[in-house]
Amino acid sequence: MASNWQPDGWKAHEARHLPVYEDMSELSGVEGTLAKFPPLVFAGEARALKADLAEVAAGRGFLLQGGDCAES
Repeated sequence: MASNWQPDGWKAHEARHLPVYEDMSELSGVEGTLAKFPPLVFAGEARALKADLAEVAAGRGFLLQGGDCAES
């Protein structure tokens, strides 16, 4: 992960598919509530996944992907 990552960094990028929020105050409140929750994925888990995928890419592992976007 980039060392200059910021939680609100996404706001600096062009928004192409965002809904129009009628109540910006409510949106701000929801963002504040979400900011208080722990992360959905921890850094160590992301590093472990990256290492596991590197093993797959090197031919020393197997990846089984499933779900709606797996083209299965």
